[in-house]
Amino acid sequence: MEGSETGWTAIYETRSASDADLVRTTLEVAGYRVSIEGASSPTSFTPSYDTPAMLTIAVPTADADDAREFLRQKTSLLPRDDEGLAADDDSTSQPESLADATKEILELRHQHEVAACKYCGIPTLDVGEMGLDSHVIALLRAAGLGVNSATFSEFEPGERICSECAGHEVTCDLCGRDVDAFLDGGEYRRANDDEAYVCSECRGRLEDQLQTARDW
Repeated sequence: MEGSETGWTAIYETRSASDADLVRTTLEVAGYRVSIEGASSPTSFTPSYDTPAMLTIAVPTADADDAREFLRQKTSLLPRDDEGLAADDDSTSQPESLADATKEILELRHQHEVAACKYCGIPTLDVGEMGLDSHVIALLRAAGLGVNSATFSEFEPGERICSECAGHEVTCDLCGRDVDAFLDGGEYRRANDDEAYVCSECRGRLEDQLQTARDW
């Protein structure tokens, strides 16, 4: 990692390679430059899920405050400023009632137009995920509604790409390309806190190679 003296600031530390990769992917999808200290390369991080060393994620100093706030909004890895205050006051931590949640969902639905996500088909509101907090997005998903991904800003009239279908970047195990797993349509598997991916192009080539020897 480039040191702070060259304009980089650490914003997150973890011993979990999966958490470090989540932070990296989340920030890079949003356009931030990311460096990771403790990985084999500061700019290309392939998760090793038995990594014992501390991993430090840094961004250019000018982006540090915005990047931290973005992580608070997009993940649960950094606490919100208001969460610390709420933890000191048990009276503010009462769960939301079903009636209030239902009202909140219906109000949002009536404020926004709905169209199907072009990839998964879920009814998706014409509001970006950056305009909502994770609590509201979770309620909408529970009700069968999506929100537009922040990754995409230019849409055709009535077009939607929900937040679940965008921005899941993975590395192909065969060619090493970084692709969006959902949009590429390759072979994705996750087990024991590890993930593996074979892109659609490599899958086709693999099938061609196996064609003459296939006996299944």
